Amino acid sequence: MNKISIALMGLLLALAACDNSTVKETPNGFKFTVAKAGDGVLPKTGEILVFDFTMKDSKDSVWQETYKAGMPAAVMIADSSALKDENGMVQMFRQLSKGDSVVTNMPITKFFKDVVGSPVPPKMDSTLSISYLIKVTDITDREKYMAKQKETMEKKSAEQLAKDVAVIDKFLADKNITAQKTESGIRYIITQPGTGENAAPGQNVKVNYTGYLLNGKHFDTSVKEVAQANGLYNAQRPYEPFDVVVDRSNVIRGWHEALKTMNKGSKGTFYIPSTLGYGPQRMSEVIGENEVLVFDIEMLDVTTPSENEGPKMPKMPGH
Repeated sequence: MNKISIALMGLLLALAACDNSTVKETPNGFKFTVAKAGDGVLPKTGEILVFDFTMKDSKDSVWQETYKAGMPAAVMIADSSALKDENGMVQMFRQLSKGDSVVTNMPITKFFKDVVGSPVPPKMDSTLSISYLIKVTDITDREKYMAKQKETMEKKSAEQLAKDVAVIDKFLADKNITAQKTESGIRYIITQPGTGENAAPGQNVKVNYTGYLLNGKHFDTSVKEVAQANGLYNAQRPYEPFDVVVDRSNVIRGWHEALKTMNKGSKGTFYIPSTLGYGPQRMSEVIGENEVLVFDIEMLDVTTPSENEGPKMPKMPGH
């Protein structure tokens, strides 16, 4: 049984035993049920209330939950002057304490109006209701919360990097490909050597590139012929070399790491862990969460900008 099932089961059993459950109401009339009471100490202005939750509809479809991601949600308690403008959910958090487990239900129309702030999307069943099952895990100050978040993110990033590297290494072994390694976790093959020194931080480089996944699905390229061959061609965009300032331009971290292994005229294939790419966010229909990225890169030129020349800030590739 996974964490979400355990959490749901525990909260529902608490509700089933309803003798000790309490229905409460916020100042604007939002009702919620306390299935299990915590320590009773309410959060103060400026404190962070940390909580896990499961959001599901009346057909038992889970829309969102924090247990699987291992990253609880949080809300900062605002000054009381903001109370009158807060929706019922936000007002509810003011009335919760560490250890509280609560359940609240609302029609989907109210959810979109008050929580999302938009109408129910077309084609969505407007007769559904939405339920939240919430457990408050901590109430803390901003400094401690940020420190904990950093620690959690670093741990999750390290775990994901290990998973990604294992996937990449297995892929390369299965294909009988021998690759070089960077300390950050990138695997790469220089398929054509160049000349001169490798690109350094602050230098301008001009590259052609093609991006795809381990399954071979392409998602972006600067090369017109590659775009046409892989169903990516867009007549509205230019297909031309891409300018990057190493360690400065707004591209994924994996690119900066890759570019510093290349010199003018070189070509290479780079296997980039998701932690050096787009991480846990879905970027497109092709690039999913925690996706390993592969880039074929050709470094056409490397130049050092003059003192009066500002850095170029091109858009991010991959879109």
